[in-house]
Amino acid sequence: MSTKQPNWDGLTGLFSILFGLAYGGYAYNMPQPMFGNPLEAIFMPLAISAIMLFIGVLLIIKGGITPSIMAIRALLNEDKQRKNDRKKIMITCVICFFYALTFEHVGYVVSTFFFMFAMLMVTCGFSYWKRGAIISILFSGGIFFTFNDLLSVNLPPFPLFN
Repeated sequence: MSTKQPNWDGLTGLFSILFGLAYGGYAYNMPQPMFGNPLEAIFMPLAISAIMLFIGVLLIIKGGITPSIMAIRALLNEDKQRKNDRKKIMITCVICFFYALTFEHVGYVVSTFFFMFAMLMVTCGFSYWKRGAIISILFSGGIFFTFNDLLSVNLPPFPLFN
């Protein structure tokens, strides 16, 4: 008799199906080209959507939902250190998302300063905020100067100097 081990295959398959359906829906609603075959522009996105749906169904069949529920229970019953590590990972993902949102709008130096400062606070703690601020401003300013002035690679400038 084989007992099932906790795994994330079922939930990954479910996510793949939902994402494939959403992606396929958006692909199907793409504007039609002015001339030529009206389905030509949406063929590849619809094919990718179909592949995502197929892989999702295979993952659910292979892994099942019960082992995924067992994996969620194991995740909820983890020790405090692992929960703290996962919390830091989630905070890092949120910080990266906001960095990507602000990069073009507030410029390289400002967005990179806040990104590095936030990442240093997550990894080193709030007691090192002065050191983190100094490192962040020197790094973002130094990289901006190096790329913009020495290498002639344009980075998004300060918002006031557009």
